[in-house]
Amino acid sequence: MLQPLPYIGRQASRSDGQARRIAILEATLRLIVAEGVRGVRHRAVAKLAAVPLASTTYYFGDIKELIHDALTFHAHKTMVANLALEQQSFSALSSYSAESLAKPEQLQALRDMLTGFICGHIKMQVADRDERILEMAFQEEALRNPVLAEAIILLDEAILVPVTQFFARLEHGNPGVPARQIIALIRFLEYRYSVRQSFDGTECELSVRDLLNQLIVAPAV
Repeated sequence: MLQPLPYIGRQASRSDGQARRIAILEATLRLIVAEGVRGVRHRAVAKLAAVPLASTTYYFGDIKELIHDALTFHAHKTMVANLALEQQSFSALSSYSAESLAKPEQLQALRDMLTGFICGHIKMQVADRDERILEMAFQEEALRNPVLAEAIILLDEAILVPVTQFFARLEHGNPGVPARQIIALIRFLEYRYSVRQSFDGTECELSVRDLLNQLIVAPAV
């Protein structure tokens, strides 16, 4: 189960303050999509959010806090898509036993089902271009910003853990290795199709299925 990242900026205790804080974070994300992380300034965010400048400095003492919490806010929303893929995958796996996966046709059926889930996930991610821009912008900024880097690391671990658990259930000797490989392929294909602004379903299925054929093998019975 994916765990939410912590916020570091000042929290709001009243509903109107919470709404204003969310407006600031949403405006920050829109600004990053339009201008990149370097375009985030308190005054620009306040104008886009239609709130007083003092509100942005009250909730976020500096720009690094604001960028960090914008990532956290963004991550909480995008985790929903990852959770859906996680639930689909574990549900599919639960319908197979070690004995059934020893049969080549059953093993291939699981691989094919997972291929469909993963490519469907990638297609959905690619369709939301702004989300991919945000993802890449935060990753690039993390190379300069140690505080943001810590948040990115936590997010990566939150994504890696359930995939590792999936391969552990398949009795893989070192489940973290295939988990990192499949996540790497998903991210590569998301970036590839986002840049080209075109999802290639055939290529996606061939790429994902070929990797799963290597990673998911019959367990010892």
